[in-house]
Amino acid sequence: MWTDWIHWLSSTAPDELLLIVLPLLCLDGVRYCFASVAMCLWDAACGSIRPARSPSEYVPDVCVILAGLNESETIVSTLESVWGSYPKLQVIVVDDGSSDGMADLAQEFAATHENVLVLRKPKRGGKSSALNFAIPFTDADVVICVDTDSHLEANAIHEIVQPFADPNVGAVAGTVLARNGGVNLVSQLQASEYLRSIFLGRMLSSRLGILSIVSGAFGAFRREAILATGGWDVGPGEDGDLVLRLRKAAWKIVHAPYAQCLTNVPLAWRTLFRQRRRWEWAIVTFECRKHIDMANISSPNFRMSNLMLLLETWIFRIALTLVGIIVLSWLAITKPGLLGYVLLTNYVLYCVLELLQWIVVMYYTPKPARDAWSIACLPLVPAYYLFLKFASVVAIVEESLWRRSYEDNFVPVHVRRVTWHW
Repeated sequence: MWTDWIHWLSSTAPDELLLIVLPLLCLDGVRYCFASVAMCLWDAACGSIRPARSPSEYVPDVCVILAGLNESETIVSTLESVWGSYPKLQVIVVDDGSSDGMADLAQEFAATHENVLVLRKPKRGGKSSALNFAIPFTDADVVICVDTDSHLEANAIHEIVQPFADPNVGAVAGTVLARNGGVNLVSQLQASEYLRSIFLGRMLSSRLGILSIVSGAFGAFRREAILATGGWDVGPGEDGDLVLRLRKAAWKIVHAPYAQCLTNVPLAWRTLFRQRRRWEWAIVTFECRKHIDMANISSPNFRMSNLMLLLETWIFRIALTLVGIIVLSWLAITKPGLLGYVLLTNYVLYCVLELLQWIVVMYYTPKPARDAWSIACLPLVPAYYLFLKFASVVAIVEESLWRRSYEDNFVPVHVRRVTWHW
């Protein structure tokens, strides 16, 4: 097989080879690998081992909101990781209609720890509703959202508030990594992916000024910016929607790579597929419909960085993803004898691109001993990303044709019935 493949490579014209690997080079080579390598080389040339980390001198008042539903198993450990990790800290727990005693456990914690407030909502309203419900109970300068099944690193809050020293920064994305990455193959692949897409990928997007997401698992917002934009909108994908509205209001969105949070990731392929479908629905909902005015040059919301953000989504996350699937399907039908060689060629190239990104991750990571293991996943990463691309294609088609996101139980039925279906 290898000998035949090498012979095929040597006998194939360069322009034909380029055509075969072009979708991959455009989809993930340009978007991730080449850009991150260029960023790394620039930092190395400037004499920076890692991006400059601001000393913890800016110390605004902070409120951490933990909004959750039936998270009794993890709420106490999450509270323990948050409480006492920052000098000027308020913690608000919002129980969004739980039935497992989550609020009772949080109340027991609050009884022995200062500045912890527990709010109970008798009926589930969804995460947006829970977050908005907490805002009137704090006057902190910075509001940090943390999932109730997450664990903050010791310096995470210090790191994530530093960019707010710039009064133009409206939101800061933390780095979310997998806490249960060692459980099985599914979680190991996600843990490796998070290092590249969240730690490294968002660092790059932030540098380019096109960061479009602040993860709901760990993200910080200037309270003034939240109030000015009306808070979290009801409906699916509330974190990405708020970030785009902040961008339209001329707030800066940046990433704090060393503000790190550990969260649980899905442990089954089916659960992972459903999660990624839900995430990808938001691409069509927000960046192709609700906030498409960011590309309108006559709109007051038009800014070149916002246009670049939309183009990156339209070209790389939608068009090239669909083209890649179409090309593979066309080869399978018309040239089944060459499909094996085409897949093998792209597989080897993908592994090379992943190796380069792993080297860049090792350059930037504050914990190389913790993250170096991700190289072991490299041989399986191409197949894993093909699985994710398939989930993305399904989501794009579903949301484009049927607005599938508004049928998802992530938002309660009584809420999504009255929500505008963008």
